[in-house]
Amino acid sequence: MVNAQNAQILVLIPAFNESAVVGRVVAAVRQSLPQAQILVVDDGSADPTAQEAAAAGATVISCPFHMG
Repeated sequence: MVNAQNAQILVLIPAFNESAVVGRVVAAVRQSLPQAQILVVDDGSADPTAQEAAAAGATVISCPFHMG
């Protein structure tokens, strides 16, 4: 059984060519859930989605190509 006092939260954000908004999304999640870990999965974006997400403080995993 998970103890609510010790629960950890992971917010997973899938992203594809979202460089214009991903930073704001990460910031909004951080404001709402400051204790959460934020993971952005960049699905092979052609734009700087991964860099913007990392700059906003998210952990980023980048796929080498778009997987859908």
